[in-house]
Amino acid sequence: MWYIDGMIRGLSQHQLARKIGATQPQVSDWLSGKKTPIASNLTKLAEAMDMPEEDLARLLTIRRKSRTKPTAETETFETN
Repeated sequence: MWYIDGMIRGLSQHQLARKIGATQPQVSDWLSGKKTPIASNLTKLAEAMDMPEEDLARLLTIRRKSRTKPTAETETFETN
């Protein structure tokens, strides 16, 4: 199981950042929906979180949209 906030697959955001070659503020911004990672960082992040890249991209998009206005789409995240 993975968690978007706090510990992610047993790693702190700082540890996750070091693992993928990013900074903790970058990881925080990506996971909160404040900013969008470039494709190569999205790939590394998905691999480190052991989840499909498409699912992570969808979740981050939902988080980004929820920062602007709540919609039905931002209420849940289901995997196929």
